[in-house]
Amino acid sequence: MLTRTLGETIEIGTRATKDAWRASADPGQVENALLNLAINARDAMPNGGKLTIECINVKLDQHYVDENPEALPGDFAVIAVSNTGTGISTDVLAHVFEPFFTTKEVGQGSGLGLSMVYGFTKQSGGHVSTYSEEGRGTTVKLYLPRSRQASENKATQITTSIPLGTGETVLVIEDDEAVRILATETLIGLGYQVIAAAEALAARDILAQGTHVDLII
Repeated sequence: MLTRTLGETIEIGTRATKDAWRASADPGQVENALLNLAINARDAMPNGGKLTIECINVKLDQHYVDENPEALPGDFAVIAVSNTGTGISTDVLAHVFEPFFTTKEVGQGSGLGLSMVYGFTKQSGGHVSTYSEEGRGTTVKLYLPRSRQASENKATQITTSIPLGTGETVLVIEDDEAVRILATETLIGLGYQVIAAAEALAARDILAQGTHVDLII
């Protein structure tokens, strides 16, 4: 999904600690958080660059918590998303997780993406840290509480059959790019054909062309 979303000018790399811990968090929200961070990284690398996603095990002690009041002590599965983009100035860095705060031009972003990442991580019992240098890139770390599930329960068996599509066409109308991409990829994975539109006028033009649509979301 990220390869298609970010384009050919951005190299994607992944690294994971051996015996990485399982995180106690909703998988769908983790995916959405990664997508939001990747889209922000893409916008910070207009001429291309590298996006790196790392999974590491971290034990936070009281000393760390004393210096980072939002954090809690304990074991955390950390997802670190780094880019080689333009970086963020110190004054802007202090506001990046605020709802509706954005440095983008009007119509290019709502400023909600990073605040959603922050909210999801806090609701999961973790916290977020950000490090950036102008001209050298940015790293965002999501600290998610370590899951205490037994290792033998790595995969939950789903016995209920999931209804799948048989090629029906779904028109998705969504102005938030991350949500639109996530909805599109999910529906394609469920067996549907998808046409995506960023706003109502574009959707109206698609329908005016006589395109057959079975469902509009």
